[in-house]
Amino acid sequence: MYLLKFLLLILIKASLQASTPLSATYEAGVVEIHFGNRANKSSNEILNEQLDLYLNIMENAPSNLDIIVFPESTLNSMATASEIPEPEDNISPCDDDKYKVEDLIKQISCSANKHKRYVVINITTKTKCPDADMIANKDPRKCEAREDGLSYYNTNVVFDRNGTVISRYRKFNLFGEKVDKPYKPSMVTFDTDFGVKFGHFICFDLMFRYPAVDLVRNHNVTDIIFPTMWFSELPYLSAVQVQQNWAFSNNVNFLAAGANNVAIGSTGSGIYGGKKGAYVADMAATSKSHLYTATVYKIKNFQQNDNIIIQHDVKKYTKDEMKNLYLKRDQLDVYQFKFLNDSNGDHSYDEKLCESETCCNIKVNYTVTYSDRIPHYQYTLAFYHGKRTFDGFANGGSVVCTILACQSTNISTCGVRNEELDSIHIWSSIEIDAELPTKDDQFLYLPTSLDTSILPLQPEFFEYETKETAASDTIKITMKLNSHADSLITFGIYGRDFNLDENSGSIHKISIILMLILLLFAFLTVSI
Repeated sequence: MYLLKFLLLILIKASLQASTPLSATYEAGVVEIHFGNRANKSSNEILNEQLDLYLNIMENAPSNLDIIVFPESTLNSMATASEIPEPEDNISPCDDDKYKVEDLIKQISCSANKHKRYVVINITTKTKCPDADMIANKDPRKCEAREDGLSYYNTNVVFDRNGTVISRYRKFNLFGEKVDKPYKPSMVTFDTDFGVKFGHFICFDLMFRYPAVDLVRNHNVTDIIFPTMWFSELPYLSAVQVQQNWAFSNNVNFLAAGANNVAIGSTGSGIYGGKKGAYVADMAATSKSHLYTATVYKIKNFQQNDNIIIQHDVKKYTKDEMKNLYLKRDQLDVYQFKFLNDSNGDHSYDEKLCESETCCNIKVNYTVTYSDRIPHYQYTLAFYHGKRTFDGFANGGSVVCTILACQSTNISTCGVRNEELDSIHIWSSIEIDAELPTKDDQFLYLPTSLDTSILPLQPEFFEYETKETAASDTIKITMKLNSHADSLITFGIYGRDFNLDENSGSIHKISIILMLILLLFAFLTVSI
């Protein structure tokens, strides 16, 4: 009888914890959360609605999920900012009387405890200024000037299966948020009872050396958690495109949970298995909230068995369905371009494009039919190594060598979609070879591709290889198409040159000056 009870307890525990350190896989879920027009709602109303949605999703999620991840900035705001316990204090808000029943931290903690799974949320947190991090980092900012004496942060909070807060990360690379920026970036990781060590960061952090790239290169992290409210940009930085490519280049499992509002360009969630591509991904054509799940192989199993094949559950929409998704455009006008012949027939090109000492060779073979009867995209070879701005919130360096769709031979139409145009180019082969700089470990290169459904090609359709060169400060990269393709927006290599990154403080100063000028103009207008 006692033996039967003991075995029953083991079975119950096993059903609650799907994965162990010995498991080859773990069960993961990422949630895309819709946020819409909030103009007529109070901060508390928004919080309560969103919290009910979060709790409902957790209640109805598959019981075997080991971890569930929610997106950036879809739960609370500065007006409803929460205080959280420090991870080193080992506190479960669910069991702590200090946290009120209606407190969002308490309710999420209790849900994690009830369903026995790890939960990652992104919220606005508040803490007394100066806090322990500011003191430890010798942050010179003054707290006396703050009316409420508090600091506010865009924060990931991680709960374990018991509801205990075990990790928190404060976003370092802000994208226009009004919260505080930490004085230094943090490399934050946490260990799980199923044998996986996760690193985590937030949205715009993905584009920078710290913390994102450094977590993988120097902190032995193979699995990344990524809450985001991404604003997609053509032709290289749409959400699923950059998520999958970053995971591929760094060969990490990547759990991306995106905020959803297609009218302003926010969507894109997925679970990616490093160089194996997407387990599941969705670049939504409509506004919705949805949970995506996958059985994720641990990276060490890919390393031990390269023959593992994963099925790609990738939702694909037509270009007409995608027209409601707002998409920004990169600053492409400074690129080098070489437009390709679009007359009927077979065509081949073998071109070398250079910028200073950086060069790439592009070889293509393609066929065009019906060019004189169908409105269609034109194509160009595109190359660039230099600075760009990320919507004025930061400046950075980029290295690009690609094929690119344009609406015409006017470069202002490159990287701009048009649902009225067809893709009449059938690409039989594309091969891009580039010897690119790697000096001081300050570069990151990704394969990049995108079709008219605003989705990247999966890895079985291309080859991407990197090789060391005789020079210690360069690397040879080859990006090659594996099969015939059409409907391409871009295909090639996209890189970041962190040496060219500039502190966003100067941009903020310019913004403040501009704001003062506008205020002065408004004052004079009223006076007149």
